[in-house]
Amino acid sequence: MGKINLLETQVANLIAAGEVVERPASAIKELMENAIDAGATRITAEIKNGGVSLMRITDNGCGMTREDALLCIRRHATSKIKTASDLDGIVTLGFRGEALAAIASVSKLRIMTRTADQELGAIVTCEAGAVVSVEESGCPLGTTILVEELFANVPARRKFLKRDASETAAVAAVLEKIALSRPDIAIKFIADGTLRFQTAGDGHLQNVVYAVLGRDFAKKMVKVHDMTEGVEVEGFIGTPDNCRGNRAAENFFINGRYVRCGTASAALEQAFSSYIPSDKFPACVLSITINPAFVDVNVHPQKMEVKFSNDKPIFNAVYCAVRNTLMHRIDRPQAPDTTKLSADSYRLYNDILTMKTATDAEADTIADEKERLSRRYEQLTVPADIKATTPAFAGEPPVTESQPLPPSATPTPVSDPVLRKENHSFSVSLAAPPSITVEPLSSDTIPTVTISSPTGAEISPIPSEEASPTVTAEAPAVPWFRIAGVAFHCYIFVEMENAMLIIDKHAAHERVLFEQMRENLKRLAPPASQLLLLPLELQLNGSEIAAVEEYRDELEKIGFAFTGGEENGQTAILRYPSGLTESQATAMFAELASRLADGSGDISVTREIFYEKALYQASCKAAVKAGQLDTPETLSWIAEQVIVNPRVRFCPHGRPVAFEMTKSQFEKQFERL
Repeated sequence: MGKINLLETQVANLIAAGEVVERPASAIKELMENAIDAGATRITAEIKNGGVSLMRITDNGCGMTREDALLCIRRHATSKIKTASDLDGIVTLGFRGEALAAIASVSKLRIMTRTADQELGAIVTCEAGAVVSVEESGCPLGTTILVEELFANVPARRKFLKRDASETAAVAAVLEKIALSRPDIAIKFIADGTLRFQTAGDGHLQNVVYAVLGRDFAKKMVKVHDMTEGVEVEGFIGTPDNCRGNRAAENFFINGRYVRCGTASAALEQAFSSYIPSDKFPACVLSITINPAFVDVNVHPQKMEVKFSNDKPIFNAVYCAVRNTLMHRIDRPQAPDTTKLSADSYRLYNDILTMKTATDAEADTIADEKERLSRRYEQLTVPADIKATTPAFAGEPPVTESQPLPPSATPTPVSDPVLRKENHSFSVSLAAPPSITVEPLSSDTIPTVTISSPTGAEISPIPSEEASPTVTAEAPAVPWFRIAGVAFHCYIFVEMENAMLIIDKHAAHERVLFEQMRENLKRLAPPASQLLLLPLELQLNGSEIAAVEEYRDELEKIGFAFTGGEENGQTAILRYPSGLTESQATAMFAELASRLADGSGDISVTREIFYEKALYQASCKAAVKAGQLDTPETLSWIAEQVIVNPRVRFCPHGRPVAFEMTKSQFEKQFERL
């Protein structure tokens, strides 16, 4: 007797159920996808006890005939495809014909359905995969599927389910993704008799984000819409102050299907590289539209992963769309809407302003204190012809171009050795206003970034008539503002028409310098290559070797030449871009190989990010320092850059540059509304 057994249909369905129906959330996902494929515009999902006791999906789709209702619970029965060629361009969410058969085999299943051309519908009841009854009945247009006692006939599987609250959370997460993928469908989710969320189905993604993810999350999202190399990217990304500690808030949809996409995730995170801290992850709801012929969805049992014929267009499209949005459309963070006014702060000023005096000497003392307080917070900006000879604050020495800063504010002079990092030489001092130039030193060094200063001390740039920058484009209009004060020689309070900005002067100046240096680097030709007498050796794995061979031409264009890799993965670098040390060149090549191998990077993008990181320290060293005394013109210039430059929102390390508090928020705090 042979050893090979032909499994019965029921046993085969139980095995398939283990792949397709892992938990109630898996069953809900399959049933929701069937409802969407049926053309439904309204879907209601209801569960009890995490979906174990009851799952009910009701839709107003096209419905099924009696014959189709009986056939749909058989394995590999589907209306989505007919021939093998249909797999080359799948446009529906479902296509395998396994879901209903798998669910029916491990539960009590009831299907109630009716098509538009029938007066009566059909009710099909199944238990453990076997049809129990079929009858005609009055049914609404569409389909309702009830799943009860999930895994009742498979106790081994049921004991691995988590508690009801955890299963409910998993179902909610699945339904949230589906709702975000189809803003044109009204979706309602009810758990244990409680409405969890409901979407309007009006086609506006922002309304779905608000309904599903909450008001606070939706307020910190920015619209994205771009197309690169035939790949369309549309949706929303979180602002840099809406980042998370993990990737749970990254939502990607390929042709309307929620997937875990490493390529898109890598592109998103690299686009945010100079906007959020390195240990944080951005949030997004991005829909990626690509020709179905270029994406294979038949690579995962639950269709949660896809495979592209070419990852590069996907990466470039997501990176460009997100990066452009970050550079041009990010608003300043709003200050927290607190509900309490500090009692200590109130007493500090109210006691002085309302103190009663008994003698003339006390009255004179109080008058002097009132004058000091008012002078301390008066406008700091002064006419240009005064040349900053007026004291910035009462009781403090005046700051002039010829007078050194007080000892407490005197910084360490900035020079080449301070900013030198191996072969990256940045000569930094400050000019007025900062006119940063980037020049190649020679064929074997990267560009040198130079920022000049009138005093040699670390004072921020001051505009002057004698040293005005050359204007190559029309400067943006500057709205009215005034400097209302400075706290701790660090935070600038800027009054605008209907808002107050609180600016971190160091973070703001750091971002301004970083943006100017980055723009100058982009205008330069790629650096020359350094030819080696003794090759640099490094170890690559098989996929990395295949990737660098595939992209050999592109790697050579940026300055690399290499050989080997066939035996034991040993690769030799023969030439690398000038301006890098040998260790940096090896690290950069290894990073390029890794990202190219897993589809999480592009050569030009990876190179750009690598060089940008070299500018982080330069911009940080060159920027004005917290605790340093700055002239009124310096503070005014920094405030102007924050107001008119949309890129100055977060420093290169991801810290916010400024917070904005509107006039209405102030009035609310003081109950003036």
